[in-house]
Amino acid sequence: MIDRRRFLQGGAGLLLLDQPAFAQTAGAPVANPDFKTDPFTLGVASGEPAADGFVIWTRLAPTPLAASGGLRTPRIEVKWDIANDDQMRDVVRSGTEVARIEAAHSVHVEIEGLEPSRDYFYRFRSGAATSAIGRARTLPAAASTASLLRFASAGCQAWEGGFYSAWKAIAAEAFDFVYHYGDYIYEFAAYAKRRDGSIPPRVMPANWPVCRTLTDYRQRYSLYKTDPDLQAAHASCPFIAAFDDHEITDNWAADGDPAGTPKELFWFRRAAALQAWYEHMPVRARMIPRGPDLMAHRRFTFGALADLHVLDTRQYRSRQPCGDGFKALCDEARLPDRTMMGAAQERWLDEGLSASKATWNVLAQQVLFSKLDLDPDPKRVQYDLDAWDGAPAARNRLLQSLRERNIENPIVLSGDLHRGIAMEIGENGDDPSSRCMGVEFLSTSISSTGETRDPDMISRALRAKNTHLKFFGAEHGYTRHIVSPSQWRADYRAVASIEKPGGDVATRKSFVVEAGRPGLVDA
Repeated sequence: MIDRRRFLQGGAGLLLLDQPAFAQTAGAPVANPDFKTDPFTLGVASGEPAADGFVIWTRLAPTPLAASGGLRTPRIEVKWDIANDDQMRDVVRSGTEVARIEAAHSVHVEIEGLEPSRDYFYRFRSGAATSAIGRARTLPAAASTASLLRFASAGCQAWEGGFYSAWKAIAAEAFDFVYHYGDYIYEFAAYAKRRDGSIPPRVMPANWPVCRTLTDYRQRYSLYKTDPDLQAAHASCPFIAAFDDHEITDNWAADGDPAGTPKELFWFRRAAALQAWYEHMPVRARMIPRGPDLMAHRRFTFGALADLHVLDTRQYRSRQPCGDGFKALCDEARLPDRTMMGAAQERWLDEGLSASKATWNVLAQQVLFSKLDLDPDPKRVQYDLDAWDGAPAARNRLLQSLRERNIENPIVLSGDLHRGIAMEIGENGDDPSSRCMGVEFLSTSISSTGETRDPDMISRALRAKNTHLKFFGAEHGYTRHIVSPSQWRADYRAVASIEKPGGDVATRKSFVVEAGRPGLVDA
């Protein structure tokens, strides 16, 4: 039997077995590669903002859908520049990194020493090729009394679901950052028709299987990142990225998947998937996976205005109870030791909340937090057991932590359900009608399948059953958040259609939360 320590010591090296052969095996990096086509086909990105810098990312891939991105050279030099202006005339930092075949020729540059609360611009160069120019933004200084924060919350972007008009709209808004809650890719095999029998507006290569190997996952990210609207969004502002289930496999939990794969074998798939996630996200070196493990929970501070606690609700959670799915709760779901974050992450969050002096404390996580009956039939109940309703004891521990620390303005960000949902959070997690202590904004999907039945009827029925539910929308899109010391405004932005490129985007519903007065008010 293989244990995790033995896997970390030796097993992770097996991930490179599906690499193609390459010509050069040793020697110095190639300083002036002769690319026959553009190597920056996957665009540029920034992320992990701090008061003095951020991460900038790119990946060399002249043939993006090839197993190796079309490159056989082990090491290639990539130059980078940071400038004060979008024409790159006033360069303030520059340097050279090495793109290595072991990391799919991805480059992650951690920039430091910049000024807080301002825009910077960046680009990459390799050989005679130059990338697109991206915009990044630093966070406010720790002691800053920053007066305004603008960001988007988005995720669930199945390639075959439809076009990325929401990302085009996000790019145009030039936010301070984007919180991507997860499901950046979907691991499913290519399919010719949707469940309802209709033809998807765009499809993957027909021979692509379910993602299981490192090459599979790399190709899937490459496909998604060829989209011009997604590239524009990444180039427009930093991303704070999380992952949910489809970056590995649907509804995975901790060391297991729904197929019942032995955990020591599932670790190989999980390690491959997390390596590919790291290679394609603008994240720091401390997030390089160690085999099947990746430290994903972290914290961002926006001066005195807000603390953003990014949670990981996949790696340490209890397996879904009651056979998983959408159904009534069973006794297993109510066990007191069930968890969504694991004991160590719960302690980390408690410590962060205790130390916070921010006006707003934001729990940025992946799945539905509040108790919510999702069956519109008044005679039945249906809870999402992949979400916090599958571990109500964990939700109650978190709510108790918020109460004990007198966190006055908690905001929960979530996703996964492919709906736009706004709820008030009761101080008793088992009784959503109890005194309101915070709010949850669940963002809808960029393109993944949504509600196909009468959405207005379902919205009315669900709000009648759930008094804390204030909005339920079925459109695709994203949520825009505008935060000041006195109020939090959330705009649910909806795309008219994802069946063709360029769908119009409009505000479907807006709410305001007043600081010190928990609850949702129509804006």
